Amino acid sequence: MLCPKCKTDNAHRSHRVGLWEHIISIAGYHPYRCRNCKHRFVSSRYAVPEGTSPATRSVEREISHTQSSFRWKRKKRDIILYGSALIVFGVILYLLTRPPKIGP
Repeated sequence: MLCPKCKTDNAHRSHRVGLWEHIISIAGYHPYRCRNCKHRFVSSRYAVPEGTSPATRSVEREISHTQSSFRWKRKKRDIILYGSALIVFGVILYLLTRPPKIGP
């Protein structure tokens, strides 16, 4: 995130302070603080810096899409893994709790 005061790329998300920052965070604007000049400002997380070209934006969009694709694949793998473990646990529990057969 670029600091609007000193124009360095050294700003980080800051904690929300006060009712106003909590309200505007619903709209997607979050407080940031520059590590160099300690300037505090509010900006959108998805704000594009003024000097970026459309090619840079498309590359950033592609990177974001790739990251979300990896997250979805990981989530899908976890769902399959935990679902199959739950099914195996259910089968084992069923086999342990059914009454024994008596007689021929």
